Amino acid sequence: MENFQDIKYHPLKISRSKKYGNNYWTSRGNKVGKRNIELYSDLEFDHWLNVETNPEVITYCEQPFKISYVLKGQLHTSIFDMWILNRDGTETFVEVKYEKELTSNHPKYDRTKRQIEAQREWCRINNKSYEVRTEKTIRSGLHSIENRTSIVTAILNSNKPTCVLDVFNGVSLNKKKISDIIQELPQYSAEQVILALKWLFYEGRVCGNIEDQIFGKCLEVYPCE
Repeated sequence: MENFQDIKYHPLKISRSKKYGNNYWTSRGNKVGKRNIELYSDLEFDHWLNVETNPEVITYCEQPFKISYVLKGQLHTSIFDMWILNRDGTETFVEVKYEKELTSNHPKYDRTKRQIEAQREWCRINNKSYEVRTEKTIRSGLHSIENRTSIVTAILNSNKPTCVLDVFNGVSLNKKKISDIIQELPQYSAEQVILALKWLFYEGRVCGNIEDQIFGKCLEVYPCE
């Protein structure tokens, strides 16, 4: 997590004009050396939470790269929303869009369609993976964003507790409620156990239904395969 030599891109600075920044977010990313990151919509922020908490992601860069394309005889530019480096070595460029922007009756549909076509073609030529991600996958589950916000906050602001190994050993092959793990480890406070489990989730060592269940004592957890 702390080796950043594989970062190939640096965020492009975008002016907060009427076009960008109507819902402007700033945060820090653990997978990018805890530097400040800037996101330009609520959906981009929620997507970042998914990326930051995905154990298959080594690192990433928001607003990483600009390309040019032609629409109706005019030259336009487009900046990818994110570049992602995965553990298997693959690189993925991502464009984040609301579903409504991909429907033919949307006023910006023609431009959106041409933008996506241009980005996809650039990725094809450069042998990179490309995805358009929408709220259907980014915001899947009732509690996904809430839980991922909680995990990111814990990782950024708290050191890994010394009880991590004991907590991990307390997670059985079968699903077990966090309350049961707390009860089995009376030498640690409930807060310490829950913090340890957030670190274990972040590292991809423990799994559970954080999409639909609040990250608390009733959540059932189990080791990831």
